[in-house]
Amino acid sequence: MSVLNYSTILIVEDQLQIRSLLSSVLRTFGVGNILRASNGAEAIELLRTMARDPSAAGAGRVDAILSDWVMHPVDGAMLLRWVRKHKESPNRFMPFVMITAFSDPARVQLARELGVTEFLSKPFSAQSVAVHLMAALKDKRRYVRIGNFFGPDRRRRETLSAEERRDAEESDQAKGVTFYDPPPDMRRRFASAEINVEQIVAMQREMDSWSEDFRDWTLDFIKQIESALTACRRSDTADRRRPFNAINFLAHEMRGQGGTFGYPLVTQVARSLFDLTLHNLDRSDACCDLIEEHLRILKAVVRDKIKGDGGIVGRELLRELQRANGKFLRNSSGLQYVSRAFQESNANALNEPEKPKQKRPPPRKHLLSDDGDSTDVEVVDAEVSHPHETSD
Repeated sequence: MSVLNYSTILIVEDQLQIRSLLSSVLRTFGVGNILRASNGAEAIELLRTMARDPSAAGAGRVDAILSDWVMHPVDGAMLLRWVRKHKESPNRFMPFVMITAFSDPARVQLARELGVTEFLSKPFSAQSVAVHLMAALKDKRRYVRIGNFFGPDRRRRETLSAEERRDAEESDQAKGVTFYDPPPDMRRRFASAEINVEQIVAMQREMDSWSEDFRDWTLDFIKQIESALTACRRSDTADRRRPFNAINFLAHEMRGQGGTFGYPLVTQVARSLFDLTLHNLDRSDACCDLIEEHLRILKAVVRDKIKGDGGIVGRELLRELQRANGKFLRNSSGLQYVSRAFQESNANALNEPEKPKQKRPPPRKHLLSDDGDSTDVEVVDAEVSHPHETSD
């Protein structure tokens, strides 16, 4: 029996679907006890309850936390800070895996500064969950305290020679760095833990089977965005902040799920929508029109079950979106109103000159000539002229 059968993992995720999926993933990997919380506040209360009454909490200890970042009222970053620094934390050395669609360098750096053990980007696969979970449970790094920071040593010292390591530690001590070794039983408990390939393959098959459910979830997200967009249309520009925030949050959730369930186009379109509404500065009617264009393409992907890159149809849908994004940027009252990520991802479309509209050829009619043959005529300014007729 695997050592994971005796482990307890806490999942903190506000989306029920992803919470259920992660529970299924861990169960397939052999995790014996899975606790769940829908946000950081619930997780903190559960950990506090565990210290007072383990039976009420459902466990005597938590071996690792898998947490989403964006949650309300307490997000993953605040939960991580509490685990690492609060006096009521049951284990400040607890392995912590942050799961989020935010993969930009600034967010990764913030997570590291808060003491995260592993960083898992959405969309994720069964294999990526296995890799990051095992890395967190088997992490051999010492913990460091310097200034306001407490967490795993961010420098991978195993790559240094013995002399380089000694010099680094002497330098750290001079700077006031204090090192702590995690409880030895934590390292011993999971030293032999493994997740075999068969478990990962079986879980990936199960994740693939969730794609039909994902279509239903996406349609529900789209309806919520449509409702927020309707509220925008009925409001003055100054009163659109709240529905725009709702649209941005829903786009964030979709961009983290599409690739997980075989719909990477949903992730790409939702990422574009997220970047468009990120700073919530341009709340113009033109921006509302572009949001509607994003929804049109999302509906097409879901309706026609366009998986993978979608082939010719998928590429054309993305080209349509880029053309719409480029047109919006060219006509925008100020590029400072949209995020840098939106500008950079549409740089080619922005610099591409707009194609001139093709002029329609004049209508042609078939008339019978005096000898009974059919004759082509052009209609120009409502006058009929025979091509072979000469004027006096």
